[in-house]
Amino acid sequence: MRRSTASSLLAILTLGVILRLSPLTRFLYFGSDFGEYFQISRGLSATGHVSLEYTGWGITYPYFPGMFFSVVGTSFGGLELGGSLSLVIPVLGAFVTVVAFLLTARFLHEDKAALIAAAFLAVAMPQAFVTAHPTPAALAELLVATTLLLFLRLRDARTWVLLIPLTAALIVTHHLSAYFLLVMLVLATVASSLVAGRVPSRSQAIYLAVLASLTFAYWFVYATTFRVAIITDVNLDPWWLPLAAFPVLVLLLAGAIALRRKSPWRYRPRFPTSRHITLVYGLGFATILVIEAASALFTIPGTAIRITPTTIVVFLPLAALISFAAAGRKPTDFARDGIAPSGWLLALVLSVAGGAVIAPRVLIPYRHMEYIVLVLAPLIGAGFALWSEGALRPRARGAAVAIAALLVVGGALTAIPSTDELAGYEAGIRPSAVDAAFWAGLHVDGLVATDHRLSTVLFGFGSVGATWDRAPLTLLASSFGEARSEMESVAAPSGNRRVDFVAIDRDLLSGVQLLPYEPVNPMPPGARAKFLDSPYMKILDSGFAQVFFVNWGLVGGPSP
Repeated sequence: MRRSTASSLLAILTLGVILRLSPLTRFLYFGSDFGEYFQISRGLSATGHVSLEYTGWGITYPYFPGMFFSVVGTSFGGLELGGSLSLVIPVLGAFVTVVAFLLTARFLHEDKAALIAAAFLAVAMPQAFVTAHPTPAALAELLVATTLLLFLRLRDARTWVLLIPLTAALIVTHHLSAYFLLVMLVLATVASSLVAGRVPSRSQAIYLAVLASLTFAYWFVYATTFRVAIITDVNLDPWWLPLAAFPVLVLLLAGAIALRRKSPWRYRPRFPTSRHITLVYGLGFATILVIEAASALFTIPGTAIRITPTTIVVFLPLAALISFAAAGRKPTDFARDGIAPSGWLLALVLSVAGGAVIAPRVLIPYRHMEYIVLVLAPLIGAGFALWSEGALRPRARGAAVAIAALLVVGGALTAIPSTDELAGYEAGIRPSAVDAAFWAGLHVDGLVATDHRLSTVLFGFGSVGATWDRAPLTLLASSFGEARSEMESVAAPSGNRRVDFVAIDRDLLSGVQLLPYEPVNPMPPGARAKFLDSPYMKILDSGFAQVFFVNWGLVGGPSP
């Protein structure tokens, strides 16, 4: 690697780290489930193990503890636990830019394309915003990207020394990411075999068998809540049909490869012309605009949320970058293992389509986006490099650097979008909210009704039982009478209990966050006003947060 390339890659990595840590300039902590991760990490630090008895919202979190060991391990070096959680995971998440550089360089052997791919991932909102949150998914994406790179190097037997530990770490860190890796590798391997007219290598077949075996064994033998509550949440009866179909699908794909080997047809790609590059780039850009317009007119697939026309305009630089992937798909066909990125993308697109029908609450379409931009990165690098070399006149090629810089800067400005651009969602946690949680930990001895964001803060820092999304009427109804039946028995994560306290703060008033795929709206004035009347009694008012005691004795309520 040339010094200029190494310096550029270091600058891109630094930009990625800065963007992912930038929310900490405005908030004490960042992440809608930060409190839950803090609670589990604190327990691990104190006892040396992750307790499986869990009363938080994320019922599968204790069964996938990989991230918590990373956080607690670094905290032993002197970092405060919350600081370790806030810093270590986003910084590790930024290193996916380096892996994207290595992936693209392997396919194309061109520094410029690899740097564009890395720069794109540094600023791409679906990746940057997710990895700014200290979540298992942020760490898992780095593990997935590294595993994809190592899978391409299986011809070297030494690769297994890194590949198996990384695979095990991924499986115990994040279930959805392990699923993405499995489907991407299977589809890409089959696609490459069909195109080349050959069977997968022995090492590829062995690794895929190991990955599938370890993943399913962990899910069904150890991860109890995941097996019971998540895998069964499908639109099919019986629920196990998709899992039973997996080995059948593998046999069908193996049969397709066997038939393909008997065919004399050979794939002979044609290198794209300048006209083709310009045309497919325009089609790609138009397609993105159509998808965004549909999300504004209807909803984002898999959610009930609509984006605004302003959001479409704001993300135009990112759309312009992504459109280079259309121009870069054909050139990668000439590279060694160059079919792989197309196979990865095809697997994710099929997962989006199939998940929307079979398991829309598990394989949520927007959850695929961070991985879609990951596999698009090499194609974007290839497309931009080809465009700058072939579609531009020789005298204008120097302008490509300026264009790339402008698009990257535009992407960086929207990498961590504002609350308005996120349909009202606020993922930051302010010091005043944490203060209220510590106070609640000392004075609250019953179930607290509040929204998702504040629930995770109260549970994580105050260790109190909260409702998350289970008591919407308690917050949004205009009177106690409308919400009473719900409040008398809430199926909260801590068990069926009556609501004894209600907590609100300024962020909740500006946007009540319940389910992550539902729109966020301000608390209606009438709903807020009801807390001034009986049976609500204000017991805390910090100026930022308020806690109300529900005096059931005044209304003849049920026993606790």
